[in-house]
This record gives sequence, C-alpha cells and structure tokens, in this order.
Amino acid sequence: MSKSTFLALCGVAAVGSSAFAQTTLNANATSNNGGSANWAIFFNLTSNGPALRVTEMTTGSTAAANAAFTVEVFTRAGTGLGGPVSGGPGSSSDGWTSLGTAPATQGAAANGTSLTIDIPDIAVPAGQTVGVALLFTGAGPRYFGLGAGAYQTFSDANLLLTTGDSRSVPFTPTGSFFSPRGLTGSLTYVLDNPPPCRPDLNNDGELTFDDIQFFVSLYNAND
Repeated sequence: MSKSTFLALCGVAAVGSSAFAQTTLNANATSNNGGSANWAIFFNLTSNGPALRVTEMTTGSTAAANAAFTVEVFTRAGTGLGGPVSGGPGSSSDGWTSLGTAPATQGAAANGTSLTIDIPDIAVPAGQTVGVALLFTGAGPRYFGLGAGAYQTFSDANLLLTTGDSRSVPFTPTGSFFSPRGLTGSLTYVLDNPPPCRPDLNNDGELTFDDIQFFVSLYNAND
C-alpha cells in the first residue's frame, strides 16, 4: 500500500465523517404564541461534550406563506436567558456579538415554520454554553409558551438546547419580557473535530512509511 493511498483514505474519511455529518435537533413542532417584527427570541446552546457548530435552523414566524424575512444572529459566552425586562443578559448589548443576518423564507403556512435557514455558524466550544438571540425583521417570531413556567430543554448526545425568552425591545431595559417562550423549529449542527485518521496506524499524527510498515506487520500477523 502506497503513501498516496494512505493520504487518499484519510481524506475520504475526514470528508465523509466531518463535512457531511450533519445532525438535526428538533425543538417544538408547533407554535401557540408570537410577537412582532423587531422582537427577538433567546435560547442557550450547551455542548454535551464535543465542540460543534450550528449551521442551519428553522424557526416559527408570523410571516405570510412563502414570504421573505430576515433573522440577525447574536451570541454571547454563557447564558443568554433571564429577566426581568430591566435585567438579565437580554436587557443590554453588553457581551453580545452579531454574527450577521440571514435571509429566511416562510414555509407553506402563514404563521408556521420557516424553510431551512443557512445562518452564520454558531460555534459552541466543548462543554460550554453559548447564549443565542435571533432578531426578526420583516416578520415577528412565533414560539411555544403561555404564561410562566420552566424553560424547555431538547437534547441529544452532543447538544442541549434550553429555550427560551422573548423581548419586544431586545438589548435594552425597556419593552416587554416574556418567559418561557420556547423555540419552534430545529437546529442543524456539525461536530468541529473530525474523527482520527484511520491510516495513521501508529497514532503519531503523521502519515509516513512507518504506518505502511506497521500495516505490513499487522498483515503478516493476520491481525
């Protein structure tokens, strides 16, 4: 087996397992409440272990069927949740960073869920929590929740979603604050760290002829 074959195998393994290994975490399937344009919803993303990036999502909105709107994505280190309106992380822009604005299209039902939105990547470091805010323009958010109560959680082996709050005048101590208001839709993510390179048989971090020799020794030993 040649060194070029080892390199090719490693490339295929990395691309096949990392670039295309998307996982979708579903939140609420339907909405029972909502806000207006220029409102924001807030939720937390926590890594259950590996570092990951949320790359796409769907979300409830007040848009007409097939209508366009936009969401601006903000993040902060640590929780983005909590009130009241005059307090909590969402009452000030301190600590928040805008990752950019993404165009969105409503699905086939007015006041329903959007089509998949290609959002600016939200990086969630291993074992840490990132607060997220979505600021809606051209439509308002739709979400799940009436009155008071506990936050909702949705999780899988890699990602925990804790949701959520809504604010009518986000990043200021004015307007209205509602909690809990859970995300309607889904989050799609990829793991940051690709799997180990299988052709690196001696695990020295490099592909060399030592790996070929190691392979031959395994072959001769019928291993």
